[in-house]
Amino acid sequence: MNDSPVLLTVRGTRIPKTLDDTRVLHNETAGSQQGIAAARALGDLSHKVYIPVTKAGGTEENELLFIDFWLNPQGIGQFFSNAHVQEQGGKMFSKRDPIVWMPAKGAFSFNLPAAQGRNDRWLGIVRGLVKSPEACIDTYRKVLGPKLADARRRGQLSHEIYFRVPMPGESLPPEMIGVDVWCDAEGMQEHYRELSGYEAAYAAKPATSVWQQAPGGFSEW
Repeated sequence: MNDSPVLLTVRGTRIPKTLDDTRVLHNETAGSQQGIAAARALGDLSHKVYIPVTKAGGTEENELLFIDFWLNPQGIGQFFSNAHVQEQGGKMFSKRDPIVWMPAKGAFSFNLPAAQGRNDRWLGIVRGLVKSPEACIDTYRKVLGPKLADARRRGQLSHEIYFRVPMPGESLPPEMIGVDVWCDAEGMQEHYRELSGYEAAYAAKPATSVWQQAPGGFSEW
């Protein structure tokens, strides 16, 4: 049993042609009161919806990203094995990549409150195969720790590292995802342009992407 919640990311290519059509479908299925209740009953603690910032690179216009925190992987498995849930997902995504991640124990991380009026939310994500979890944690601590004050000044709210949880029977090389939350898009880009050294943690070039909180009243919890 995990001693802390796990992260579920679902990144996929949406079927609805417009973002408004996507919102309506989402709110009628996963975001309905029945859908929320079913997810919560199995341990889904939160659900957030993000759309890509294509000008930053690493994403396509018609992508969508869900980020949820669950009590444990078992609840995720139960929820997504439901035939109705699978049917709903088939209406939303033409292809999708659901992955469960566990917090990197001992990693450098922070969660800071947003100042009043700083209500926009942006995600900076890095993902890739690492040489080892221990080396990854050490590298990020050395690279990000000294720059925390600069990151905060530019609008960073949090930084977390997670490692992929293998499904039963899987044998996978170590893979990580880093999730940064920002309240200032320009400050984020400025900070990332100056950031270097984290690449040493990876066995190959990592993938990076930038996302913004979906507008228009997506049902979240």
